Amino acid sequence: MTANNTKPNLSINFSTRTKKLDDILAQLENLWPDSGDRLQRWRQTLNTINKLRLNFSLPVTCIGPVKSGKSTLINALAGADLLPTGAGITTNFPTTLSAGEKFSAKITLQPSIVINELFSKAAHLLFSDELQNSSLSLFETDDQLQVRELIKNHQVHGNLTQHGIFNESYRLLKNLTAGADKVSKYYDNQELNFTINDPEEPAYRHFIRDETRSPFLSEIHIKAPLKLLPPHLSLRDLPGLDTPNPSHQSIIIQQLSESPALIYVVNSRIGLRQADYQLLEHLHQLGLQERLLFVINLDLDVHLDADELKIMVQRCTDELNELGFTQPKYAFSALALFWTQKEIFDQLNLTCKRRLQTWQEEQKKLKIADAGAKKFLDRLSELGRNEATNTLLQHSEKRLLQVANNTKLLINNELYQLEQKGDSFRYDLNRQADDRNKIDAVLNETERIITGICNDVEKFGHNEIIKWLDDKKELSFRTQLEQIIANYQAPLELLPEKNRNPLTPVRFIDNHFQLTVPVKIQEKTTIETIKFLNNLHLELNERLLKGCAPLFILCENFVKHGEIQQNELPLPVKIGGNIPLFTLSSEAEERFAMIDKIYDMAQLLGRKIIRFRRQLTLGQEYSQQIKTAAHRELPRWLKNYREQLKYALIRPHINECNELVSTFFTDLLASSQTILQGSSQLTDLSREATTKRTRELEALLLRLQE
Repeated sequence: MTANNTKPNLSINFSTRTKKLDDILAQLENLWPDSGDRLQRWRQTLNTINKLRLNFSLPVTCIGPVKSGKSTLINALAGADLLPTGAGITTNFPTTLSAGEKFSAKITLQPSIVINELFSKAAHLLFSDELQNSSLSLFETDDQLQVRELIKNHQVHGNLTQHGIFNESYRLLKNLTAGADKVSKYYDNQELNFTINDPEEPAYRHFIRDETRSPFLSEIHIKAPLKLLPPHLSLRDLPGLDTPNPSHQSIIIQQLSESPALIYVVNSRIGLRQADYQLLEHLHQLGLQERLLFVINLDLDVHLDADELKIMVQRCTDELNELGFTQPKYAFSALALFWTQKEIFDQLNLTCKRRLQTWQEEQKKLKIADAGAKKFLDRLSELGRNEATNTLLQHSEKRLLQVANNTKLLINNELYQLEQKGDSFRYDLNRQADDRNKIDAVLNETERIITGICNDVEKFGHNEIIKWLDDKKELSFRTQLEQIIANYQAPLELLPEKNRNPLTPVRFIDNHFQLTVPVKIQEKTTIETIKFLNNLHLELNERLLKGCAPLFILCENFVKHGEIQQNELPLPVKIGGNIPLFTLSSEAEERFAMIDKIYDMAQLLGRKIIRFRRQLTLGQEYSQQIKTAAHRELPRWLKNYREQLKYALIRPHINECNELVSTFFTDLLASSQTILQGSSQLTDLSREATTKRTRELEALLLRLQE
């Protein structure tokens, strides 16, 4: 099980050509100090496109239920033991693996405000009577000790697992309190982003494998030399779609939507499980079914012979086809693919080597696994050469050619001026000055037009966001959020019939509402926002292209080589940045939450006798009031989200478009400026200096044309 890890010659040639052109520009800077700004800008362009080309990768996400072999598959493609494997939930945070010359792991921790919010909500949900409404912080010693003592004395009863609330809160609290001391130094030093450069360093192994540290992790980005993964691909390992961490849910949905391919892993030991059906249904609802690559991870120890192995593969294939997933399925052993790599085999213990030897003796089974692995690796290689990669490569080639052509024009023009020995020029000095003034005027005009276009496009984008969030028609985004609130059902059966503290039902329902409704609203908001932004991005780019038509007409009269094609205008591949979180509370609301609840409680108690005839309990009355309050506050929440989208996503996107378009047209006009380069310096050159300079330029031109 091997794969060709040699990068395409095109990438190597591109780097070599870029280096050679950069050397030529550096020599020209010494020859023409007056042209230094322009030459430095061209050198910066080469540096930018070279970095973009080297660092570009398409994210491929591995998904599937617990213990299906996702992390083992990623380790196999990387050719190194980088991700944790084994029984139970081993991936509790987003992990990205991409190619790099050396190993490095960039670790990002959750902000302390997020950790304290998770800690406080879980603690109040479990121990509402003991904690009352006190504010808690995991990083305060007294609060931590208090919750530790409550956990120590806590005994789980049957009713604590209803609705799936308390059981998860209990596990989360245990991990938070157990891991607090291990990560406290990072929070004390405000070091929430740091890099580890040795995979054998204990700190890396602790963060990647210790479950008590996982709630503190936001994500881990690993760079390493990859053995089997094709160039321009990176791998992501995500938590399950049912993760209890709200800060992870929106990240998972967004990363799934951005991935051009999703590798779904099914273990042949038991085939498709109920968890698979639920995950596949969720992916279908997100509209991601066409992006799935199915891997049936063969357990070579379980299946007695090749016939039994084929039967299980066919069973999994038939079940997936019945669910509507008819794309090819790849059956192979991720563990065998991993262990057969020489570097890994040399590190295996005796037991693992014996298992591998047993598989190799059973040639028929291993032959099936080898064939499936080859097909899968071929599919990944094909994916590494997809349309998005080709577009990036073509664009970088065009930019490199543009700089090379400008350099040739600069050298040829200077050679021509040298041949005339200062007494015959293509343009007289007055004509040159006049033409340079015209080009300066065109540059100023393009800047004015580009600014106006970007302002109009930004205004259009703002209006579209406002219309989208204010739409009250049936099935609109706003009505979907209202429906989520309206469908909320408080777990009234968990409320104690009698309690000395009359605020207990209020706190209980309020906590339950905050742990269920905001999560659903945030997930729906992320999905709908991604769909909206995808459509909006196409409209913004179309308006930019149409608006730039006058600029192409202006430049055609000055650019002397080739024809200008409007479809060459560089625009961002997508709207960058993370989608802002859709929050359902503000600091002011949280600060006065207790006062509001006491006021609401007084209102409820005052009306209790009146409501008694209708048989409404205090819990029912409060659940109605909290839904009414959420409906009333929804317009303000949407207005806040609207401003976040406008200024956190659209504004940076338009600024990026402005910069790219301006640079594009400036470089187009630069070719005309090189032709009009003044030649007054030539009159002061002696014959010997002229000859020497001509030879230097001819040598550079010859090298440039090689």
